[in-house]
Amino acid sequence: MIKANHKKWAEILFDVYLSQLLKKHFDDFIMIGNSPSIHKDKSLMILPNHFSWWDGFFIYKVIKNITSKKFHIMMLEDQLKKYWFFNKLGAYSINQNNPKSVFKSLNYSIELLNDNSNLIVIYPQGEIQPQEEKQIKFNKGVNYICEKSNIEFQILPIGFRIFYSSKKLPFVLYRFGENFSSFDVKNQTALLQQKFESNLVSLFDNKNLPLKLLSNN
Repeated sequence: MIKANHKKWAEILFDVYLSQLLKKHFDDFIMIGNSPSIHKDKSLMILPNHFSWWDGFFIYKVIKNITSKKFHIMMLEDQLKKYWFFNKLGAYSINQNNPKSVFKSLNYSIELLNDNSNLIVIYPQGEIQPQEEKQIKFNKGVNYICEKSNIEFQILPIGFRIFYSSKKLPFVLYRFGENFSSFDVKNQTALLQQKFESNLVSLFDNKNLPLKLLSNN
């Protein structure tokens, strides 16, 4: 597997590039609900939904604005080899076609979470699904991490949604779920998927849309 290899110069270049890229394609980012409470003394696992090519860019932008923890993101190995630059931003690999490699990546995730200054991003769906998909495919790798880790870390679901209105460019909506403990998952194996899906339901409930968006439709 390929481990993360952070480089400050890569982060500086990418921050400039990403800002320009997102301004070109999206009107604005709008948070639905409240900002999460993140504990400095515990590491963090973030679970976003996976529905588009943009997903990695979305999570990088939003998470950088809410915490100073060191960013890591799990990425398919063939894609990381192709887009090697992301390795310098904290991407590490997983090869889903090689069981031995899968366990190496999951155990590396546990190793990262042993340091409370780190955060990791894992897409529990494992593959792209339509953003309004009701039957969520949920990988069990995140459960493995919770069950095998000896330390307590925070788990934070987040959902993204591309929302089209009367404006030329779409909005990016996002919503944080409840921040909960990895120790809770050890006794409730279904908890991860329940929290993940519950947050998406709230994100796609149009009753929760801000007036700014309703007035643009």
